Formats: sequence, C-alpha cells, structure tokens
Amino acid sequence: VSFITQGKSFVNFVFRFVRFDNQFRKDTMAVMNKATDTCIALWLALFLFGVYLLSFSGVLYSQDSMSMFAVTESWVKRGEFTTNQLWTLFKARNEIAADGESYAKYGYGTSLFIAPLYAFALYLPLDLGLTQTALLTSAIAIAIAGALVYLSVRALNYARAVGTVTTLLFGLATPAWVYAKQLWSEPYALVTLFAAFYFLQRFRTHAHPRDALIAGWLLGLGIATRVTNVALVPLYAWYGFGGAWRDARARRGLGGFVFSISLILVSIGWYDWVRYGNPLSTGYRADETFDTPFVLGAYGLLFSPGKGLFLYVPFLAALAFAAPAFFRRAQREAIFIGSFFAFYLVLFSLWYYWWSGPNWGPRFLVPTLPFLVLMIAPAIEHAWTHRRFALVFVSLCILSFYIQFLGISVPMLGYYRRLGRFSATPAVEMVFSPLTSPLVGAWNLFKPHVLDFAWLHVVDNQIQIDGFVLITVSAFLLGCAAMLYRSHLARCSCSTVLFMSVILIGISLFSMYRYRHDVRFGGNVGYRALLQTLAREERSNDVMILNDDTRAPFFFNENRARVRWYGLSRDPQQFDAATQTLLARITKQHARVWFVYDDTTTDLPNPTREWLDTHLHIVATYDFDGVHLILYQSRTQHTTEPP
Repeated sequence: VSFITQGKSFVNFVFRFVRFDNQFRKDTMAVMNKATDTCIALWLALFLFGVYLLSFSGVLYSQDSMSMFAVTESWVKRGEFTTNQLWTLFKARNEIAADGESYAKYGYGTSLFIAPLYAFALYLPLDLGLTQTALLTSAIAIAIAGALVYLSVRALNYARAVGTVTTLLFGLATPAWVYAKQLWSEPYALVTLFAAFYFLQRFRTHAHPRDALIAGWLLGLGIATRVTNVALVPLYAWYGFGGAWRDARARRGLGGFVFSISLILVSIGWYDWVRYGNPLSTGYRADETFDTPFVLGAYGLLFSPGKGLFLYVPFLAALAFAAPAFFRRAQREAIFIGSFFAFYLVLFSLWYYWWSGPNWGPRFLVPTLPFLVLMIAPAIEHAWTHRRFALVFVSLCILSFYIQFLGISVPMLGYYRRLGRFSATPAVEMVFSPLTSPLVGAWNLFKPHVLDFAWLHVVDNQIQIDGFVLITVSAFLLGCAAMLYRSHLARCSCSTVLFMSVILIGISLFSMYRYRHDVRFGGNVGYRALLQTLAREERSNDVMILNDDTRAPFFFNENRARVRWYGLSRDPQQFDAATQTLLARITKQHARVWFVYDDTTTDLPNPTREWLDTHLHIVATYDFDGVHLILYQSRTQHTTEPP
C-alpha cells in the first residue's frame, strides 16, 4: 500500500510539473531558492572563517580572556569551575569564594562555547596548542553570524547580491573581524542574540514551533554569556509573538520559547550557587556600578576618537538614509533593532568601565553590529542604481575595511602600554585625544615585530613567515570566492560545500599544528619536558604550584596534565595572608604537591618555596635545562608511603 501510495504521488508530481501548474511551480521554485540561499550562506561562512584563519593570532591578552579560559580548562579536565590558575596574576585571590577557591565573575556561556574545541585538542593525539585551538571558536561564531545576516536579509526580500554585500561588510568592515580573533564574551553574545532574532524571524513567517524553541535556547545562551541580556527577553517575546496571541501555533511557540529560556536561567542559578552558595550572586564587586553620566558614556561609545562606533565603522553613517527606508519595508524589525541598540547604548553608557579597557573600538557595542548592518541593506540597494551615492558609500566601506585591518594587525594592549610610557593618563589620552587615538597612533606600530599574526614572528631580528599556512589558506579563500560567485549565477551544489568544509577542517588542523610552539607564549624545551613528566607522573589527588604566574598563558596552551594547579607570583609582596592560607589548605587536602619554578628570577626571594620546605618533605627533584620540578609530600605521609 505504501509503495502504491508513493507511486501515485510521484505520478501526480510528474503530471503537475508537465502541466506547469502555476502554484506548484511557485512552490518548487521557492524550495529551490531556499536551498540556494542556504548554500550561499554556507559559502559566506566558509569564506569569512578562511579570512579569520588568515588573520589568526591565538594569544590571550586580557584578564577576562584568561579567566574564562581557566574555567574551561578546570571543567574539561576536572569537572570544576575554578580559576585558581590566576591566583596572583590578576589578584584573583581578592575575590575568593567561601570555600577558599577563586572563580570567574563572568557567565558560563563563553567558557561553554570554547569547551568542545578545547576538549578536541586535549584528547586528539596531535600536538595542538590548547589555547590556540579553542580560540578558533570565536572565528566560528562570527562566521556563523555572517551566514545568518545573509539569510535574514533574504528573509526581508532583498536581492542575493545585497545580502552578500551586507554579510561581507559585517564580517570584514566592522570590529567583528577584530573580535573574531580574540576571546571575549562579545562574539558569543553576538551570535546567540542575532541567531535568536533570526529564528524568531523564521517563526513569524512559517509558524513552526521548532523555530521558537531554538530561539529560546539561543537567547538563553546569550543570557548565560552575559547576564544583563535577560532584560532583552520581553523585547524578543514582543517581536516573535506580539499581535498573534489568538493563534494556537503562536501560543505553542511562545510556550517553547519561555520553556527554553527558563531551563537556561535555572542552570545559571545553579552555576552561581555552586560557586558562591547563592543563585543570585554573580561575583561582581559592589564597586562595579552603573554610575557614569549617560552623556559622557554615550558620547564615548558613539563619537569619541578612541572608542566611537561611527569612527570605527564609518559606513554606518549611511544609517541616516537607510534606517527610514528599512522602517518602511520592515517596521517590526526596525523597532526591534532600534530598541535593542538603545538598550545596549544606555546600559553600557552608564557602566563604570564603559570604555572597556585597551580594546579595539566600543567592545560593549559589538553584539549590536549584525543588527545595525542589517539596517544598511537599503543603502546597498540604493547604491546599485545611484552612482553618486555609491561613490560616497563605497569610499566609507573601504575606509571601514582598512580601519579593521589595522585593528587585526596591531594588538591594543601593546599600544596601550606604549602610550603609558609617554602619558600619566593613557586611558584618557587613548579615548579622548584625536592624536593618540588608536585610529591614528596605531599606524606607528605597523611593524613586523608588532604585528599580531600567528604566521609571522621576529626572532633575533629575523623575520619568520610560515609560507605553508599562507599558501594553503589563501588557496582556500580563492576557491571559496570562485564558488560563491558561481553560486550567484547557477544552482549551488551542497556536496561541494561539504567537500570544502572538510578541506577547511584539515587546513585549520594543519595551521594549529604549525602554530603550536608560538614564541609569544614563552616557555622553552625545558618547560615542555617538565609538562611531559608531570603528565606521566601525576596522581589523581595531586596539586601543582606554578611559581611564576606570568607563565600561565604557556601552561594554558601546552599543559595536558589533569592536575589542579595554582599560579603564584614569586614577588614577596604577593605572598600575603590569603596566599599563606591557601598553601595551608591545599597541603592538607592534597597528598602530593608539585612545585614549578625556573632560574630566570633567581635574584628574587622565593617565599612560597621556603614555606613548602618548612612544612613539607621533598621526595623527588627534576631539572630540565634551567627549569625545575620538585615533588613535595607531607611529613606524616612520607613515613608510610613510598614516593
């Protein structure tokens, strides 16, 4: 019966197709157009990721980045959420919890997103850098967001060319490119919030409850990435379900949407309870407040020389023309985007740290970029038929591209430190002075030994370029560009996209393998031998103390041992009561203590080692060309247990 039914359906399909049934032909073309749009979106994602792989750095530059990465390492290796690896590096001990451990004050979203690639590098038999591989997640997030920008533009019935240009502007002419190579919460907030918007956009068109359920999960992950995003839930609910309360499918979609978000909120409360014993405690200090004058913060985020959004993305000036046209075409989307941007602007204009430190542009406004660029679509469409407007608009787009190229080339932390040599107030000079703005001053650092690319190093005044990586990634980009162009002219092949995706995975692994011993992480052959010994000799209840916390980035990248470890400074001023209490506690909780130090700071006292020598017994010593590993054990256990 099934065979006969399917046969009759096939005959009916042929009959209707031969007769050129108008409605059937429209439905068939709609399916084909949808498949082609999906294919083009995938090509755009592959192309953007290839560009991000070419500009890849793989280095953690900030306290926030290391703190979120430390959570990932602790969870993947030991099922913990601690950040004790940074105990004295960023004064994490000043914010210890009731159990005496140090935790990140940030949501678990970013740490969760990078965990799969971190675990992949950890368990893969290849010798890949753990930090470097995990940092690819930021590039993946921005590339996926680019694909969704294209699909969202097409859902608003703009031409494919308009969607492609819009996506490329978002991916290559905004600070999204810069943050695709760094570990911040912004790339993950960006992709989750925009993806939730896109799936609600789909729900409004097709009314599939599945889309609303997915949107809820994504918005929930956006809240887990940055808890302040919880205030956006009513806005998303209005956009997806407002005006359709009497529709049963809309009510089911809203139920799935709320259910998904509720589960994520429960998980956030559980995460806070595990860390701080209170489901409403996030770990932020009492002095981290929203007390900046709004006018100051808003001016700084929008127009200041060092942080102004419209200076870092000049083509957004076209919003003066594009926003009204976009409103006439998509009123509900325009209201949503305007409200979304207003929320972010007001929130972070009031934040005490509104300028977000030595980073590229207005970091806190990065999640708004795909929404703002979406509203630029009418300007792109208008430029297609108006030459004078096109000349100005294209010039602004090219300028925006070169600004982001500067941002991916020069690390802002290095620029900030250099500015600090000549100014007592580098933060003020960097943000408010036109002459010392990164848009001007960073060009002075555009030199080989400063450029922030993993394939370029300067060692002993010798420039070293990894030509193999450059050639393979460049060839891949040329192939993607050719296939993207072809997809606009003919039907796209999904099998080709799949093949190129596999090629890209291989190129990424090849690049990470070539980058694994990046000199910017420090370390040497002795430290690598030490880590191999530690991974071989460790036991389940061991603990390690790294007596030079500045080596933490190297250990994050190359340490495959599962043992819990603490980063303690050798500076006697850091050896305070909190650190001494920590040492007393961990020597009681752990049977053996591994102590790591090297000979580069022999001129400094070593209070941590002196404390261990006084309270514990040395059972083994390993030396690795200036790097030392000492195994301590409590005196009572030493008398009953062989080393």
